[in-house]
Amino acid sequence: GIYIVNEGNFQFGNASISYYNPDDKSVVEDLYKQINNHILGDVCQSMTLINGWYYVVVNNSQKIEIIHPDNFERKNTITGIVSPRYILQVSSSKAYVSDFKSHRVAVINLSNNNKQSEIPIHGWTEEMYLMFGKAFITNMKNDKLYIVNTATDLLEDSLVLAQSPCSLVEDKNGKLWVLCQGDESLNKAGALFCINPVNKTIEKRMDFNLNEAPMRLSINNTHDTLYYLNKHVYQLSVDASNLPSSEIINGNSKNFYGLGIEPRNGHIFVADAIDYIQKGKIYQYNSKGAAISEFKVGLIPSKIYFK
Repeated sequence: GIYIVNEGNFQFGNASISYYNPDDKSVVEDLYKQINNHILGDVCQSMTLINGWYYVVVNNSQKIEIIHPDNFERKNTITGIVSPRYILQVSSSKAYVSDFKSHRVAVINLSNNNKQSEIPIHGWTEEMYLMFGKAFITNMKNDKLYIVNTATDLLEDSLVLAQSPCSLVEDKNGKLWVLCQGDESLNKAGALFCINPVNKTIEKRMDFNLNEAPMRLSINNTHDTLYYLNKHVYQLSVDASNLPSSEIINGNSKNFYGLGIEPRNGHIFVADAIDYIQKGKIYQYNSKGAAISEFKVGLIPSKIYFK
């Protein structure tokens, strides 16, 4: 099945997780509430499988819910984090949590699910990725990719990229791709980077225009094809040296806000937030961009996870 994280409206407490069964095409629009008999909270940000449990980050409720992967029952809750965004497992007993407001990355002890310490990193930290014992951490408030030593929990380096690094993936060659969204209000355009994580050098840079705001960098199961949102859906080979000149899926008349690539067949799932008021939609396309199906979910769908 497929889980869809629906952010919900800020300060309305109407975040939810939808579940889609591709076999019978049924949708449960608020699985967490149905199973646990209470609301998920305010702004569901992300969902990650760690040690066999789903860790669901609820940003404005300042918590992370720990959920059983089979019956979706809540087991525990992590609190004490100012504005959590994403959680990254860095060892069998430790995880990092990025943060919007605190200028800190929280360190979570996975043995007891308590916050054990913090790593000072100024700005709005966003998506993270683990390679070679290093946590690569994006930051929406500047142009830096931060590198933390996960053995010592110390910030040891950073790379200057473009404004607002927001998402990152690893390709088949062991290279790290980082998408920078840019910020038109600061007169700073975004860019896509290919980075060698061993020697920390930039191997490729592809620049966007100032009026563009690319986001949601994703990769297929064979790790040879990148996807991202930039009003439309774009597809790019990891061997390419230039950005694609045309989209694979046209987003006109839609408000594309989330993206996921099905690992078994390469199907492209795109979330449409519509007007941020009514329930959103998920569109399913094949790997060539041909439409297959669509279904309604919750308010402001943003992340798509495949069970």
